[in-house]
Amino acid sequence: MFIIDDILLRSIGISLPGLDMIWTLEQIQKFALKGYYNPEKIRDQIKETRLLYEFGELDRQEYERMNSQLLHKLDVAQKVLEMDLGSRMDILG
Repeated sequence: MFIIDDILLRSIGISLPGLDMIWTLEQIQKFALKGYYNPEKIRDQIKETRLLYEFGELDRQEYERMNSQLLHKLDVAQKVLEMDLGSRMDILG
């Protein structure tokens, strides 16, 4: 099955219901990826966790567990940013 680029179809004025749905789902996915894999938000969460630990709101084990998870999430977010998973690739060159 050939996938026709919806941007090309839109530029010539053709709108197909199935392609509009695909485009909408791609936009939702892109928005979700940007929100979930945002390195700045994750860095803020790491700082917040550190402050909670310093103020005694978290014990050492809980802090280390949360910090480890956030550092892993930050590493994944940076890799996702490098790979730019939210964009299409031209496989035909």
